[in-house]
Formats: sequence, structure tokens, C-alpha cells
Amino acid sequence: MSAYLAERYCIISLLVIAVFITCNNKNKKVAINQSIPMADTLKIEGCQDIFKTEVGSIVEIKLEAVPGSGYQWLLKDSSQLLQLLDRDSLKFIRPDTKQPTPGLPGHQILHFKAINKGEETLTLINKRVWETEILDTCVIRIEVN
Repeated sequence: MSAYLAERYCIISLLVIAVFITCNNKNKKVAINQSIPMADTLKIEGCQDIFKTEVGSIVEIKLEAVPGSGYQWLLKDSSQLLQLLDRDSLKFIRPDTKQPTPGLPGHQILHFKAINKGEETLTLINKRVWETEILDTCVIRIEVN
């Protein structure tokens, strides 16, 4: 009789764990989709002179970078119009090659949310966080309506 109860207890425990994992994963998917709604995303590739968007939209800026070098694109000064989304929004995309090629440029993607109306200049710098030397600068004028 005790072997029967032990077997039932194991089955019930596995079912509870499976339900917990399923529910937990569903919640994570909803949170990710709410962070960056792709339908409202303005995608910018490279450093451009000016872009226009609306309050509430997501702005994705894709800049060339070498992920393994330690250099990364950073916001030089805080923006009054754009809010950098959580640190997970800083993504590096490796080049599409079959063989690993260290040092080959990829891209860094930064996601911002337009939070206020107005015009300003956004300055991004490419540097190592532990160094003062700046490798490259990207200046973009922003218009948020």
C-alpha cells in the first residue's frame, strides 16, 4: 500500500511542477511582448541625420559594432525625449557566417521609448566603459510629435 501512495505522490508532484513551469513561461512571454511592441517600432539602421516619431512609439537604432572587442554604443547624455529601455534591450547581432570569425563586425541594437514631445540631438558614443577614449560618435536629431 505504501508503494502505491508513493507512486501517486510522485505523479501528482510532477503534474504540479509541469503546470507551474507552463504558467511561469506564459507570463514571461507576455512581459517581453509588452516591453517592445514591434508594430509600433521605428527601425533606424546606421547613424542618420534626423528621424521623426510619436510619443509612445519604440525606436530601434541598429549600429555597427564588434561584440567581442569591449566597445559598445552608449548614450552620451540623458535624453529628455527618449527613454532607454531595460538593459536587455542592448543586443548584439553577430554577422551571418558559417565559420566563427573573431573580430568581424556585427551590430548593436538599442531600443528607446519616445516619452515626450519636442526636438533634441541624441549623441551616442562607441567606447569601452572602462576607458575614456571614444572610438566613434553618432549624432542624430530627433523630432517627437
